[in-house]
Amino acid sequence: MRNAVLFFLFSMVLLQTAAASAGLLLRFEEKGAAEGKPQSMTFQLEGKKLRLEYPNGRLLIFDGEQQKLWNIDTRQKIYSEITQADAARIKEMREQREKEMKEQMGKMPPEQRAQMEQMLEKMKQESVDAPRKLTFEPIEGNKKTGAGFLCKPHRVIENGKAIEETCFIPWKESGLSLQDFQAFDAFEQFLKKIGADMKNQGRIFQELKQSPGIPAHVATVSQEKSSRREQELTRLKSGDLPDNPFVLPEGLQKKTTSAPPGGASRN
Repeated sequence: MRNAVLFFLFSMVLLQTAAASAGLLLRFEEKGAAEGKPQSMTFQLEGKKLRLEYPNGRLLIFDGEQQKLWNIDTRQKIYSEITQADAARIKEMREQREKEMKEQMGKMPPEQRAQMEQMLEKMKQESVDAPRKLTFEPIEGNKKTGAGFLCKPHRVIENGKAIEETCFIPWKESGLSLQDFQAFDAFEQFLKKIGADMKNQGRIFQELKQSPGIPAHVATVSQEKSSRREQELTRLKSGDLPDNPFVLPEGLQKKTTSAPPGGASRN
């Protein structure tokens, strides 16, 4: 009896370990992008590691355990690296620039100084801007995307205004949870350290926390057809990922960088 209990507990530990190490692959296709051609982005996540493949040959790999971020250009075969030590250096440089600007402001006429102070305050506010507060109004009925995902449509509201119509795969029906997306959270925390643009990748996890599920189709709400953009989930796979997707590819030349990376948004 005791051996049976031990075997059961050991089996549960193995199952939990396997579940914790399982990866997640998502591919989105965006319409309304440059030149009117559909563009696809592929995300691979596992634990605190993230890989993002852009359509232009750019590749971003983040290792939250090592606190390393690689920005890769596969066409030119070059890459830049930002580590935790670099994050501290970038922060110091940013503070030094702000100090120098304030010293210059002291020599400006009052009107020009007021404009500069307003600009600095805006920049500071954007760097620490809180996540968008969203509400989701269900739209009657269910839908099926072109990729075959069943989803429930919602109207996404920000500050009382509809900004998107999004069809979500409910969390319970997806078989996934926020824990499966913790790589985005680790990535966002790293972006904050280096002062990167938090309006793009830096808000994915925060918006997932508010969402009723995984976005299978997103359409921006706009009065102008030319500015309307759509993004659709074309692939969703949970399980083993290709070998070593979170390591730096071979044959690349390192390029130094002092600027934080930009980002790409889902909307």
